[in-house]
Amino acid sequence: MYHIDIMTLFPDTVGDVLSESILGRAQERDYIRILTHQIRDYTKNKQKQVDDYPYGGGQGAILQADPLYQCWDHIRQERQCRPHTIYLSPCGKTFTQEDARRLAREYDHLILVCGHYEGIDQRFIDAYVDEEISLGDFVLTGGEIAAMAVADAVCRLIPGVLSHDACFEDESHWNGMLEYPQYSRPAQWHGMEVPKVLTCGDHKKVERWRRKQSILRTRDRRPDLYAQLDLSSKEDQKLLAEIRAEELLRPLPHPVYTVPATPELWASISWPHTDVMPPHSYLLCHGPEPAACFSLEPLEAEEDLGIQDGKWSAPERSMLLTLHGQDPALTHTDLVDKLLDRAEELARQAGSPWLRMAVSKKDKELLAHMKAVNFQYRGNLEYQGARRVAYELRLK
Repeated sequence: MYHIDIMTLFPDTVGDVLSESILGRAQERDYIRILTHQIRDYTKNKQKQVDDYPYGGGQGAILQADPLYQCWDHIRQERQCRPHTIYLSPCGKTFTQEDARRLAREYDHLILVCGHYEGIDQRFIDAYVDEEISLGDFVLTGGEIAAMAVADAVCRLIPGVLSHDACFEDESHWNGMLEYPQYSRPAQWHGMEVPKVLTCGDHKKVERWRRKQSILRTRDRRPDLYAQLDLSSKEDQKLLAEIRAEELLRPLPHPVYTVPATPELWASISWPHTDVMPPHSYLLCHGPEPAACFSLEPLEAEEDLGIQDGKWSAPERSMLLTLHGQDPALTHTDLVDKLLDRAEELARQAGSPWLRMAVSKKDKELLAHMKAVNFQYRGNLEYQGARRVAYELRLK
């Protein structure tokens, strides 16, 4: 069992907080034991005074050495050992997740000393404190909040306290990175949707997305941590390349909308595109001008388009999305993302359970966008006289 004794002037407050929820249940099951000790109980005067003015003058008072020692020695004798002793102090080393792991791994008993007023007598620190810990570059009224934070961070790493190691291994700071964003039900709230990859059911894609988000969050919010990360693996290098490519994309300055294509509108397009307008074609417009043209062809369940070394996930009717051209002036914008969103919306409106595509292997940009929104590779095929790759997206 892991023991933590906390020396404080406010034992009830500290004890109440640390006896609730996960830590409370862990104490009931004898994984940990957290006890608080009232420093005033170890004074030798009737007034229970534990503080006095500092030698040399100055503002306020400090905790005296002897009540602290008597309390500390009582704990030592009860435990029949000399526990590792930590003083919570703004002068201490900043506490990190690595410190929590170290304290959980290397010790089975801690004493946390909570200062108050202007601090504690240095002689007690010199004689009995093994390390000083701070929560950060700010000052609190006392050490109780810091002690509770340290106790919580350490105890949750003790085996049995949490239901599974993964409960803390995925969290911020465990591997030197900040945690990825989290979402819960409902899937749409106040017009904001959960990222599609989290609802796809592909655990590898979910884990990859989470890793990518952790890298981004750490880079943007904690450059000090980011500078220490080892991102040399092949997979991390791919993620970094994706991040760089995505950040080069400019957002379109105007809203986009789709309109059914007509021969007249098709002929009016000034940028390179398929000469003959296919059936079921649409224009994606940006402001008053066409920005891209595409078709959404309904396919019956038996139409597999002749996939040669694979197959669709299910023999169900679907919509085949084909991109027939886009304004080159809008390269390196989020135009393709918006086109895929609109095509998905139209396919849903048509009641199709699948959105499928046959894409040239040379179209690296389009393929990257498709993979980002969770299109799945299904094989190679010959389509419209060219060798292409087949992808599909399940519409739930």
